Amino acid sequence: MIKQVESPRALLCISILLCLLTGTDLKAQSNSQVGYIDKGDSIEFVFGQQRSITIGNVEILLEKRIHEINQVNVAGDFNGWNPGSSKYQMNKADRTLFKITVAKINLGKTGELRQFKFVLNHRYWVEPPAQASNKFTGRDGNTNLTVKL
Repeated sequence: MIKQVESPRALLCISILLCLLTGTDLKAQSNSQVGYIDKGDSIEFVFGQQRSITIGNVEILLEKRIHEINQVNVAGDFNGWNPGSSKYQMNKADRTLFKITVAKINLGKTGELRQFKFVLNHRYWVEPPAQASNKFTGRDGNTNLTVKL
């Protein structure tokens, strides 16, 4: 006979055990939004956390080509999709990560859904990862990442 488990603590223990057995990360399972961190009054855009990126139809292992990336910009509907805007140029945080923090008021109004992409060296538009839950494909066929303000 199987005993029914009702305790929240027991359910949490079972979830953790299942994650350990299946190799699933709890954080990755619960939030697959990529490209930014909501900091309250601002958004921190982050590029370089992924293992590979796609430019056009070409998949690139980031660790093998990171030395070729001199600059990363954020382009989106909040800046006219300008890949060269110095206001949205990201800073190199370490060997592979680029970051920039932007006040939400500079991106749009509270509650709006804004679209963006990362642009490498003012030229190469990075496609959103397949597993990103915050990607959106418009009528024009372009797929972008989204951030809700």
